[in-house]
Amino acid sequence: MVSIREIAKKAGVSVSTVSRALNNYGDVSPQTREKILRICKELNYFPNAVARSLVQKKTNTIGIFFGNKVNSGFDHPFFLDVISAVREEVGNAGYDLLIFTNKNKKLATYTTLCRERSVDGVVLLLTGEGKRKTEQLVELQNSGIPCIAIDIPLEGETCTYVESDNYGGARKAVQHLIDLGHRVIGFIGGDEISKTSYDRMRGYQDVLMENRIGVDPSLIQLGYFSREKAMESARNLMVFRPEITAFFAVSDEMAMGVIDGLNELGYRVPTDVSVVGFDDIKEAKYSQPPLTTVRQDKYGLGSIAAKTLLKIIDNPGVKVTPTVLPCNLIIRESTSPPNR
Repeated sequence: MVSIREIAKKAGVSVSTVSRALNNYGDVSPQTREKILRICKELNYFPNAVARSLVQKKTNTIGIFFGNKVNSGFDHPFFLDVISAVREEVGNAGYDLLIFTNKNKKLATYTTLCRERSVDGVVLLLTGEGKRKTEQLVELQNSGIPCIAIDIPLEGETCTYVESDNYGGARKAVQHLIDLGHRVIGFIGGDEISKTSYDRMRGYQDVLMENRIGVDPSLIQLGYFSREKAMESARNLMVFRPEITAFFAVSDEMAMGVIDGLNELGYRVPTDVSVVGFDDIKEAKYSQPPLTTVRQDKYGLGSIAAKTLLKIIDNPGVKVTPTVLPCNLIIRESTSPPNR
């Protein structure tokens, strides 16, 4: 392999000048830089990324942690859009994206893994138990490693989060059902842990109270963001509460599970029971019937998360605050006035 010393010798400059030219320092004249780059090309020289990172004290690498439950990461349509936006933003800024996948390091924490791989910052895109405020998350929050979380309320000197207006979006979904005339509305929540599920349940409850309908706990079940579990929960609710005329599920995957469960019991959507979801994943408009849902700006979540993280990396000490993106109600064919 060609060394930097050979480049310097052929160019008639010092090793430090070659290094500064390759690392785009401004004190190297354009003519000298052009000459060095030309010789590098002639000799087929490629800078060593590890050596460069030691000089710059940066690796130009962003780490990303996925959830620890089923339907998280590349196999989930919601997360796929978010990740695509993160990848594009950091790529345009000259960073590579490192996906942490080593499941053998069971004792390693988020912080130790980030330091082992010397990432410049990290994105948290967690689900289920991963969203619980554990010692690992607190350690990362206080580590000084630039960090951006999506839908997890982490805040610190180098850490913040981005989320959708989950509360406001849920309010729009339930108010839509009430405006159609529904009064007995089943609720399929996510889990007991995530702020996302909690905020959407608050929206459901507050709108019912404001419309003087009241909150009936027997109409509320959890689907754990799973299509299969949501299907089971919907079946159970309809068996014990057949007067239900509408469902609000806090994700599209679960809303489709609700429709599956209703179909199994012989109910027609929306003729007998209306269904509203949340997310507006790509499959929502192709479901049978096309799903009324609350649209999150999934690409916007990933894009703003990446931009905020790069801002923290490039501006040490900068003040960052959480970002909340608005949601929109998308009315399709899975909702109609009650027929029972």
